[in-house]
This record gives sequence, structure tokens and C-alpha cells, in this order.
Amino acid sequence: MINYTDNYFDLEILRLTEIKLHEATETIRLRNIYNRISRSKYLINPVITGRHNDDIILLDGANRYGSLMEIGCKLILAQVLDYRDKSLKLDKWNHLVYNLKMDKLKKYCEINGLPYEKISYSKGIEMIKEKFHYTLASDIVKDENILIKLSSDLDKMVDQLHTLTMLYFKIYDFDRSESDIKFSDIRKYTRRKGLLIIFPDLRKSHILKIADSKYHLPAGISRHRIINRVLHVKYEISKLMHDRNIEEKQAELKRILIDKIDKNKVRQYQESVIVFDE
Repeated sequence: MINYTDNYFDLEILRLTEIKLHEATETIRLRNIYNRISRSKYLINPVITGRHNDDIILLDGANRYGSLMEIGCKLILAQVLDYRDKSLKLDKWNHLVYNLKMDKLKKYCEINGLPYEKISYSKGIEMIKEKFHYTLASDIVKDENILIKLSSDLDKMVDQLHTLTMLYFKIYDFDRSESDIKFSDIRKYTRRKGLLIIFPDLRKSHILKIADSKYHLPAGISRHRIINRVLHVKYEISKLMHDRNIEEKQAELKRILIDKIDKNKVRQYQESVIVFDE
């Protein structure tokens, strides 16, 4: 039972212009979410942000952010976390790209001047952990892996990741793969051929630098593991269209949340997922 909101999560009404982005939007998902939001009266789930000194970084929800921006909103409902909190972990998604052949990736590297070498899977993982500017590509059927060396300059590396993902974005089907899934399990249970693209191990300091630059990570690479993620908070989109009376809207939001808590309409799951029921 939760009896006081501030002990568990911080929901705020923020100006869209206050929030810095570190990743790009996904065009197809953005369009789908835009269509859904533009037809709806409510924003259902808050975006996730991290506060670091005077900066607020968008951690999850870039497509919702982009959709609200497109329909003319000035505000957004956000769950705000302390980005310095050690319990807030930065992880990553890898991409399992179906039907992409290793030869095509090698040719891409040669054309774009990216050095690569054949390597064992285990050695490639070691290199990624040692240095942040390497990417590993592994064939999920054949025993073939290449380690791709990216620029050690963060801005250039982010730009290279963009061009790399454009090799398959909108061309090949791909799934996000959790970084802690064993490669042997992927090979065992995946029924389709393709490549697993294993991205660099970035740190929070990298995310902060990227958010301050003109470059953004490709969509679907960074992943923040959120404790007490808040879901299913319905907030009227009409109230997000202008940025007047933010303090009043914030006070109203807090009253709504406490009322739901008092009426036992909040559940906290063991996995630290919080859902507001109607």
C-alpha cells in the first residue's frame, strides 16, 4: 500500500522546451503514436526524465515528446528522476536485424572508412567493455563476428552510429534485444537468420554530453532501468496546449494522485511498475 506519492515518485508538469533530448525518434512509431495522441483527449503515460543540476534529460518517451510537440503542446507530464541516483542504471538495447548479411555490413564499413576485424564473440564483448567506441556484429547462424572500430570522439561516434543504423532502418525488420540475454540463447531460439548488432557501453556522462550536443543517438539504443516507473496516469491533452498556470496544474495533479491513492486505485508491482486504474 502506498500512502504518500512523494516517497515513491515525482510527477511534474514541465515545459517541452525545458527538456533536452539524447536520442532521435523512430519515424514509424512516432507517426503511430502521433495518430493515437492526436485523436485522444488524454496522455496516458508520462515520459521519463532525469534531473542533473539545472538540466532535465529525456530518458524514455521521445516519440510521445515528439508527438505532443507536433500537435502544438507547450507542456508535458513527466516522471522526474534524480540522474545522479546510483539506482538509476544506464543499459542498452542491441538490435537483432533479420536477413542482413555480414558481407553487406563489411562493404558498408569499407565504403565509410570504418576499420573492422574478425574476432571471437567473447573477445569482442571484452573489447566493448574495455573501450566505449566499438560495435560488434555477430551472425546468429554462422560462427562469424566482426568488431567495428568507431571514432573515439563522442560526437563523431554518435554520427557514425546513425549512419550504421540507417543501413537497416526501414529496410530490414529488426527487434530490440536486451543486453543481458545470452548470445547462445539468441542463436538457439531465434528462427530467422540475421545479425546481432551489439552497441557500445555508454555511461551516464556520455548521455549528458550527447544531450548538450547537436547529435542524438539513434532510436532504440539507450535504455534506462527505472525503479517505480509510473504508468496509466490519464492527463488531459488540452491542459498541455498552453504553459499558463503551471503551478495550479501541478497542485491539481497532486490532488488527483493523492485522491487515487486514498481510494486504493494504485497498485505497486514487485517489478517496481506502478499502474493507476480507472
